[in-house]
Amino acid sequence: MSKLQWTKLIMLLAAIYNMVWGTVISIYPQIILFDYPSTDFTLILLRCIGMLVGTYGLAYYFSSKDPARYWPLIFVGFVGKILGPIGSAYYIIKGELTIKFLYVNLLNDFIWLIPFGWILYMVWTKRLDV
Repeated sequence: MSKLQWTKLIMLLAAIYNMVWGTVISIYPQIILFDYPSTDFTLILLRCIGMLVGTYGLAYYFSSKDPARYWPLIFVGFVGKILGPIGSAYYIIKGELTIKFLYVNLLNDFIWLIPFGWILYMVWTKRLDV
């Protein structure tokens, strides 16, 4: 499989994952609350986050068609996958989140950092073979 085919596959998998995860969070936002109590406002915010995650899935789908052309969409996702864990760590250190919340970052951020970083590197150094 060529590097270009790999990048397309990775972005397609990211698209599917984000659309599924976004749908799950939109329908059942309590899944990421762990032991925290929910309020109507919290559930509304989490549903909105689910919709945003699903929208990222659409962006990843478009980038899977032509990663070199749509690299800015991949870059936005990459930045989000860096900032999400930083925000979580901040609130864990402050004692406002428990360490359990890192499961959310593990599944949504950490596992995608290296693949997205690799794709961006391949695009920026023009190393994608056709």
